[in-house]
Amino acid sequence: MISKLSDRAFRQDLEDAERCLPRLLADPHYGPILRARGADQELDDMRREWRERLERQRARRLRYESSFAEG
Repeated sequence: MISKLSDRAFRQDLEDAERCLPRLLADPHYGPILRARGADQELDDMRREWRERLERQRARRLRYESSFAEG
């Protein structure tokens, strides 16, 4: 499901998570805590949502471009 954040805000959140979470998940102290809270699954969900946002953006662009071809 697509969140209500703008693409720019969501991308910033995703970049922050990709920057911080892998190191924290590898840490012997914080890793088990974050995995118990589902941080690794949350990162996967964010990546999946970003791919979906990109697909929708491409579809909008193609519809926009095809509208010029029709008229």
